[in-house]
Amino acid sequence: METLAGYGFAIKDIVDPVDILKLFVEKSDPDMALRYASIFPHSQLLFCSIIEEFGKKRDMASAMRAYETSKEKSGGFNMFACRSIIDVCGLCGDFLKSRSVFQELLDQKITPNVYVFNSLMNVNSHDLSYTLHVYKDMQNLGVPMDVTSYNVLLKACCNAQRVDLAQDIYKEIKHMASKGDLQLDVITYSTMIKVFADAKMLQMALNIKEDMLLADVSPNMITWSSLISACANAGLSDRAIQMFEEMLMAGCEPNAQCCNILLDACVKSCQYDRAFRFFYSWKTNGIQILNATNGVAKVVPFKPTVATFNILMKACGTDYYRAKAVMEDMKAMGLSPNHISWSILVDICGTSQNTKGAMEAFRSMRGVGVKLDVVAYTTAIKACVENKKLKMAFSLFEEMKRYRLQPNLVTYNTLLRARRRYGSLLEVQQCLSIYQEMRKAGYSANDYYLKELLEEWCEGVIRNDQDRALTGIPKKHKIFYSKKHHGLLLEKVADYLQKDVGDNHAIDIRGLTKVEARIVVLSVLWKIRDNYRTARKIVQEDMIIMAGAGKEMMGSANHELEVQLAIVKVLQDELGLEVIAGHGSGGGNRVPGLDDVNNSDGVEKIQLLNDYRHVVRRPQELGVLKVSRKSLCNWLQKREGT
Repeated sequence: METLAGYGFAIKDIVDPVDILKLFVEKSDPDMALRYASIFPHSQLLFCSIIEEFGKKRDMASAMRAYETSKEKSGGFNMFACRSIIDVCGLCGDFLKSRSVFQELLDQKITPNVYVFNSLMNVNSHDLSYTLHVYKDMQNLGVPMDVTSYNVLLKACCNAQRVDLAQDIYKEIKHMASKGDLQLDVITYSTMIKVFADAKMLQMALNIKEDMLLADVSPNMITWSSLISACANAGLSDRAIQMFEEMLMAGCEPNAQCCNILLDACVKSCQYDRAFRFFYSWKTNGIQILNATNGVAKVVPFKPTVATFNILMKACGTDYYRAKAVMEDMKAMGLSPNHISWSILVDICGTSQNTKGAMEAFRSMRGVGVKLDVVAYTTAIKACVENKKLKMAFSLFEEMKRYRLQPNLVTYNTLLRARRRYGSLLEVQQCLSIYQEMRKAGYSANDYYLKELLEEWCEGVIRNDQDRALTGIPKKHKIFYSKKHHGLLLEKVADYLQKDVGDNHAIDIRGLTKVEARIVVLSVLWKIRDNYRTARKIVQEDMIIMAGAGKEMMGSANHELEVQLAIVKVLQDELGLEVIAGHGSGGGNRVPGLDDVNNSDGVEKIQLLNDYRHVVRRPQELGVLKVSRKSLCNWLQKREGT
């Protein structure tokens, strides 16, 4: 071909060049594809075809090579090639590369056309802030927007769940349409309907449908699917069915995804039998729709997908055998159950208290070649937790980390809620370790439940009956934790419980409330007692508690002194330990037994605080309490009866 072209022969009619290029793309040979395309006079268009074909194969490197070659051959930037490579960046999930391609144009003082801008915004529609930045660039460079530009903006708003911004943009383009400057299309209306559907704003979605009909724009399958989804999200399964029937009457042919939305609406409203009736009716008789051309009804065959059967498995409730039969039906139709199918089966077993079946289903996934993911592991962990197989649940958690699967928020919360009560130090350390790992992974947890369990566990130190399961704690110790202090208490407790406190008992309770400080101190005493009970580890050092009096905190100059008094009360009055104020060479002074400062007010509270101040010999030791090693040893021996 090169030789013929060199002699001036017309080679364009010998063979379709696109067919030859596809062969080179299939062989992953970008050099030969580029060499072949260079023979033809319309090589620039062929370069775009090469870029697009490699993009379909998700071969970003070869596509970029074709793009760079197109720049070399043309001696500059080709807008068709720029748009093609940006679209390929979207196909390959490399949105940062699309931004660098765009920035290169701007650096060369080249103004991209509207099609390049639209492709760039579409590839980055998951990032609303960047999409809006590109939109402002269009305005600054004087590039007029078309309806596609606005549709992509609405899509970005939908992805970001910014209903307010989408409404503002829709209002603007409706005004432009009223002046004849713009003509809205079916994508515009369908996107707005989806915005409201996702936000569970059914009436607003229906209003967009009315706007659409008034503008003489016919809804397509995507429009109807969004409307059905809006009804389903609002919990109105009957309205969703009505909308589906309207679609059929309008002559619009539904796809499997649209049918799945309707089935899912039935399942979410617990109309399981209805979902099965729809499925078997469609499977047996097909779907009857009105032919828009001649008004005669026609039957469209229904082709279920894996997602269809997954929805039906959910409709089985806790009936494991029926769910298993649905999975077999899926296989009979030539479809392979995916990780979601197996996860649903595991969940059904767990809900029906069939832990053995859940584990068998979970292990079967790897046997049939299904890759275990975080959803599968989390579902299996949930099944174990529901059936009180906590050791197995934590074992699965460690296993998924060995396979380098990052736990998600649901995984962490499932494990943190596994404990109804703490029985041992190891269990507490286990849960706190998971909590810290969760925080480091960037997840924000509602830690009230964990704090409540921790508080209950710590109160076990002062209970006489050590063998009975821990129950509730006195109401006077119950508090509602403010979000301001979320994490501080748990982080401090985790730090003390996970390090060896056998030789160093310095406890920092600064910044904590009275109840939180109580929990930290009791948790350390728990570990000291546990070490003594299990390993006969003798206390080697005094316990030093730093409360940091002298600063004004939480609106009260006496807050830290009140915290210290509360700690003195639990250590001295409830546990019988000897507490000394200050830890200098003079040894400090023993703090007399005091009533809880919460039971005092006015003059009595002031007198208690002043009395405490006078006990301390040095002002710099006002925020320090000490429990001697001897006192701790006597307490341990007395508690353990040795």
